[in-house]
Amino acid sequence: MSDFSRFEVLKPIAEAIEPHRLYAVGGAVRDALMGRLAAKPDFDVCSDLAPEALAAALEGKGMRVEFPHGGVASATIVFGDIKCEYTAFRRDEYAVGTGRHAPTGYRLVATPQEDAPRRDFRCNAVYFDIAEGRVVDPLNGVDDIKSKLLRTTRDAETVIAEDAVRILRAARFASALGFELERETADACRRHIDDVDALSPARKRHEWDGLMTGAHLVHGLTTAHGIGLIAKLFPALAACDGVEQPPDKHVYDVLRHSFECAAAAPQDIKLAALLHDEGKAEAMARDGNMYEHAVYGAASAERELTALGYPKREVERICRLIAAHMYNINNDARTSKLRRFIVANADIIDDVCALMRADSIATGMHSHNPRADRIDKERAIMRERGIPFKPSELKIDGDDLAAIGYRGREIAEELSRLFEMCLKDECANERDALLEKALKKRKKFAKPQQR
Repeated sequence: MSDFSRFEVLKPIAEAIEPHRLYAVGGAVRDALMGRLAAKPDFDVCSDLAPEALAAALEGKGMRVEFPHGGVASATIVFGDIKCEYTAFRRDEYAVGTGRHAPTGYRLVATPQEDAPRRDFRCNAVYFDIAEGRVVDPLNGVDDIKSKLLRTTRDAETVIAEDAVRILRAARFASALGFELERETADACRRHIDDVDALSPARKRHEWDGLMTGAHLVHGLTTAHGIGLIAKLFPALAACDGVEQPPDKHVYDVLRHSFECAAAAPQDIKLAALLHDEGKAEAMARDGNMYEHAVYGAASAERELTALGYPKREVERICRLIAAHMYNINNDARTSKLRRFIVANADIIDDVCALMRADSIATGMHSHNPRADRIDKERAIMRERGIPFKPSELKIDGDDLAAIGYRGREIAEELSRLFEMCLKDECANERDALLEKALKKRKKFAKPQQR
């Protein structure tokens, strides 16, 4: 159900530039037509005014025009709590076949009908006249929205060849909207998939992160794989297509299981969930089994994520999650060993449990993960009993040990020993009990005094 009521906030701009017409265009218009407009939409607006002429028209009317993008006929309009991107109607020129995400030139035009063909997909080339409150649809984009179809504004070969970002955007929109790629558009994406190499890591990462937030994530990932994008960005994951898993434990092959795992995981670990099993194809090829897939997967994920320019800290976190997700697979670890795992991964343990649970759901056969349940239960026991999660939580410190005769490295070694004893329930984390253990060891190994 269409809802354009939120577009009323743009009327002051429309009134300020009369008799020129102001139009909203792109995602906000598309989403309004679908009845899914965000509470605070990101508005893109346009008209036949060059940005400099727009700035002159808005001067003294409580609005500010900024020029953050340089000479591409665009600007940013700011007034009150509204901030929207502005572009003049234009035709772009590209160095076709380079995959570069930047026009080499442009020329200004006068109408939405002339402007629409420069855009990527018809569903994003629908305009809304702010003053008149009517939809302007030069390319029948409304029909594509109703049909849930992603189709290029012109010949697919030309549009995709102009800008390789459109390949990533196609997959991102499939994920966000649940739309299908029209056949010629999908074919053009496959033919030009190598053009993605010319894009900066930051641009690829930005689009991929957007895909991972989609409400139709499995569909978006399936679309990305179908046009060759996953093979381009995450080759180890793409290699898992068709790698079968034990039917008594899994409904899906490794690739589909990975997609389902990402969909089941909380947003902040979706990328780790997507890549958590990507080492299985390599493990099968090298070892004939999947036992070491977490190790192989962490290594390949590090290479892939680093190539995409993800921050080192984020890469390390994701790889630790991948490496840890198979811990205690038979759920028979001794309590002390489980506690050591918990304390070694204390900073990511909630994410480890969330990944384990998403992994189970993604089998298509289970609704919970007993290993994660046990970790949560053991952590609760540790807190209840005052068992430390790190040596600094011991009820004594280095000064206490120095006071009873420990020196230099002995202090750190003894704190580590006492911490381990607490994990094994061999000593309570209480000052007197810890000092008693430390004194007993000190007396046992103390050198006899010289006479």
